[in-house]
Amino acid sequence: MEVDPWDIRISDQRVEDQLITFIIFCEDEVSEPLYFRSFGSDRVKINEIPNQRSKKLNLENAIQKCTEDGLMHFDGKRHKVLDSIDEKIWCVYDRDLEHTDLTQIKKVNDLQFDNAISLAEDAGIRVAWSNDCFELWILLHFEEVVNDQAFHRDFVYERLTEVFKAIPNQHEDLARITGHPDFYYKNNFKKRYDFLTSVLPLLKERRDVAIERSKVLQAHFAQTNPAYHLRNPCTMVHELVLSILDAERN
Repeated sequence: MEVDPWDIRISDQRVEDQLITFIIFCEDEVSEPLYFRSFGSDRVKINEIPNQRSKKLNLENAIQKCTEDGLMHFDGKRHKVLDSIDEKIWCVYDRDLEHTDLTQIKKVNDLQFDNAISLAEDAGIRVAWSNDCFELWILLHFEEVVNDQAFHRDFVYERLTEVFKAIPNQHEDLARITGHPDFYYKNNFKKRYDFLTSVLPLLKERRDVAIERSKVLQAHFAQTNPAYHLRNPCTMVHELVLSILDAERN
């Protein structure tokens, strides 16, 4: 029986104890949900909710659905996750800059990004945001990213394209994809089968170094604590990953 992706379920009961459940609202329908689903184990349940709309609507959808499902309530001032809820609720949320020329970015969109994160965190939802895109987290598995200037996600896709072309000892499927003259990471690895077979298997062994590189980006901006939209390049995906890994160990 097919499960509605909006069907948020309370943690499954086991004979000895209870699964630790992560409810993760994802903006896309391939990379993000497939990546986090791979963390599921006999200790941790990942309930990924794919294909949410980008910008603030991802966070607003999360608050609305969690309220409808009894995980949140309105306390008189704001919607808030109930103290009795054990589920760990996260949103994976990208800036998705609307213009490659960063001088053309509308200020209202910067404020929207900042306010959406603040709204979610005030409600008790953790936000694994990325500026500019989730694929920055993927790139950090393969190389350091210098944070001396902000950039559009096209830079990330271009770097990932070159990185995957240069991967040694490629298996047949990966070599077929990267050897094509029109190969471009965004076009090829946003497909379910290709992400599962050619990207995901390369990430686990590089995960620890990606976490450390992500922490470096985070620490750079922590010195001045600018508004979220100014923290570019930066990603908080490592905080969600570490939370899942901690749950598996405890």
